[in-house]
Amino acid sequence: MWKVRREVRARKNWTYWFEPHQGPQICGGWRHRICYASMIMLPSEHPLPTVLYKYLHPKRLHVLADARVRFSQRTAFEDDHELQPEYSAFGTVEEIKRHILRTPSAQIPGMSLDELAQRIAAEPRHQAKAIEAAVRNIKSINEMGILCLTVTANSGRMWEEYADGGRGFVVAFDTTHIGFGKLTQPLGAGRVSYCDKAFATFLGMMENNVFEPLYRKRMKYSFEQEWRSIRLLKDLERCPGDIFLSSFDPASVREIFIRPDCAVETELRRLMTGDARHQHIQLTLLDNKSLNNP
Repeated sequence: MWKVRREVRARKNWTYWFEPHQGPQICGGWRHRICYASMIMLPSEHPLPTVLYKYLHPKRLHVLADARVRFSQRTAFEDDHELQPEYSAFGTVEEIKRHILRTPSAQIPGMSLDELAQRIAAEPRHQAKAIEAAVRNIKSINEMGILCLTVTANSGRMWEEYADGGRGFVVAFDTTHIGFGKLTQPLGAGRVSYCDKAFATFLGMMENNVFEPLYRKRMKYSFEQEWRSIRLLKDLERCPGDIFLSSFDPASVREIFIRPDCAVETELRRLMTGDARHQHIQLTLLDNKSLNNP
């Protein structure tokens, strides 16, 4: 099983260790260390928009009242590729050689490093078996929660799919407010990229940017224009039904958007006038003509 440990070196400078159980499989046991490098642009290092939006169902009015929002596990998403993309191969010959050197249990007595690497790389069956075992061993992705945000409040499709067809509401977070950091520490908010191509190799991803699969989705979801915050579930509040919540600072909410069919407009207005924490929030009505419908 993979476990994740981390150290803070400086702001946005983390070191991760991935430690699968030791075993004789060709992909089965290595201690692989990946450090942030200055030449790699991480998803969380893209310029952060000054406002990010969260679409909510009308039943989620308690998000504002309680100032707590859900971070969803991978299994809660519709996409079975969430945090778990496809790979065309386990590794190139050179990547496999480096992997074997890092992994004593992957070596076969009496077979040279070059011969073993060549044999694994040349045989599709070995490549497929190695990918399957490697992906199966990445248990840490099931220990993460995701908060999905977006850059727009006027996406017709987002209103339809994530705000009950316009009956819900959208929360606008001011990302420049210090309180927004309660939702994004320690990694910050990262921009999601969209691509249907498989990663070239599993080992190449591990060597170059192990975080990229966490911020990558298939093209069918590109309408979401997503930014996300990823946190460990153990750092969140666990509620009945395996729901994981994070508190946030109401002062970081700058605006609420509703549509003419909003089912909770009265409750929202009451909340913003009756609760001192929300009296600064502006309520904006979007008409249907202002929506973008890609």
